[in-house]
Amino acid sequence: MKNTLQTSISQEQNSHQSYNISSYNRLLSVVKDLACVRTIEEIIEIVRLAARDLTNADGVTFVLRDGECCHYVDENAIGPLWKGMRFPLKSCISGWAMLNKQAAVIEDIYQDARIPLEAYKVTFVKSLVMVPIRVSDPLGAIGAYWSTPHRATPEEIGLLEILTDTTAVAIANVQLFQKLTNQNALKDQFIAMLAHELRNPVAPISNGVQLLKLKVGETGAVGETVLMMQHQIKHLSKLIDELLDISSITYGKISLNLEKFNLVDLVRQSLNDHAQAIQKSNLTLVKDLPSTPVWAYVDSTRFFQVFGNLLDNALKFSKPDGIIWVDLSFIRGENGSGSVAVLSVRDSGMGIDPTILSELFEPFTQADRSLDRSRGGLGLGLSVVKSLVELHGGNVEASSRGINLGAEFKVTLPVCEEIPPLDNDLEITEETKKSLKILVIEDNEDSAVSLQAVLEHFGHEVSIAKNGFLGVETARKLEPHVIICDIGLPEMDGFAVAQELSQDSKFTRSILIALTGYGSQEDRDLALQAGFKCHLTKPVDFEILTAEIDRYFLMSA
Repeated sequence: MKNTLQTSISQEQNSHQSYNISSYNRLLSVVKDLACVRTIEEIIEIVRLAARDLTNADGVTFVLRDGECCHYVDENAIGPLWKGMRFPLKSCISGWAMLNKQAAVIEDIYQDARIPLEAYKVTFVKSLVMVPIRVSDPLGAIGAYWSTPHRATPEEIGLLEILTDTTAVAIANVQLFQKLTNQNALKDQFIAMLAHELRNPVAPISNGVQLLKLKVGETGAVGETVLMMQHQIKHLSKLIDELLDISSITYGKISLNLEKFNLVDLVRQSLNDHAQAIQKSNLTLVKDLPSTPVWAYVDSTRFFQVFGNLLDNALKFSKPDGIIWVDLSFIRGENGSGSVAVLSVRDSGMGIDPTILSELFEPFTQADRSLDRSRGGLGLGLSVVKSLVELHGGNVEASSRGINLGAEFKVTLPVCEEIPPLDNDLEITEETKKSLKILVIEDNEDSAVSLQAVLEHFGHEVSIAKNGFLGVETARKLEPHVIICDIGLPEMDGFAVAQELSQDSKFTRSILIALTGYGSQEDRDLALQAGFKCHLTKPVDFEILTAEIDRYFLMSA
């Protein structure tokens, strides 16, 4: 008899221990899941399933406090409870648990004055336990129900309390995450608006400086001053672009327009663009480029941005009489696959502190940490480079032998098969160019007048419209070859103007160019969808603008 009793006790203990292990394993799984959620809905889904498993209850409900009401958000039960319904805090047991900051354990609902019986009569509930979520300042409750009389055990109550504590932490994390997300969204909106507001005054200044350069040339005191002003305007524009790019990249808003290009040509073009700056800095450029084409699918604009950033970095951190080495090489993969191009930019400058090499491509990391900040920058350029290179399926790495021993940046990009050179039958010569009728739709008078002056310098006939409605009316009257239109116009914005004109057969052979302070990838996509042929940001480099205008000759040839 004694042995039988001991066996029975031992079996019960083993069963209890097994139950404990199973329950706490389930609870551990829930804690891990709740640590990763980002929405309240995810929390509710996890908890409503787990609460029933942990208590072996016939039903559970998830309640959130909504002002002075209890909102029965969701349930998991053998029969319907109160999903979606709201009750005053003082009229339901979940409200009692929240107001009193303690669990309510009820073995028989018909014997407890706290229970609103009319609400329970239509349900299966006979017994329950209701535990508040976050006892110190309850924001909800989790209830477990049984269809037969049941006195919740200390273990069941304990498991529910652990679950509610974990739920409270998860809700706090979600609220914090949502707050940070909203703040980041506001920050992005502010940066976009700041960029737009900065570009508006910079645009007419840039237009004026470029006109002065055309009029007075690049020599003499005035010419050198004009070049200095142009250099500083380009630097300011670059800083604005970096601010927008890092924000867009962070939220995955940048897309690439991939085309097949010869990387050798792109590198040469970018070097030509930087030739004046390299010469002015009294630096020697040593380049080693392949004699045969190296073809790759790239977004040429973004490639120039990547290579330009690396060249600017080499310029910024080099001393006078220093050397910059630029190498482009082709590395063939095994069995003809996996071939890559390696673009290297190396300098003899100040080098990189080994302690920051590992974080060099992180946003806001500065190689120049001196008090005078003589080399400027926002610490965003290399972060943008890394992100753009990776979007192309490549990688970038930095190395340095130490302080004052120079630095090297290597960009590796996948390449494609060789393509025979194309005949350039569509090359534009000076003889093929002609005076064009150009309409500028711009509400900023300084920007419009300065742009008009530059375009007229090139021999074009230029008209101005100060708003969208007048722009559409003027365009239909003059039928211009080129329409340069701002986006942020009063009353009728640039998107609406483009949609209106692109539907008119009069303008099928016209080139419609967006010239705007809004420069995000989303803005570019919207501009192309609206009917613009291209999207340029203020202040515009007139070599780029005239190149886009020259495309008109290709279309009309």
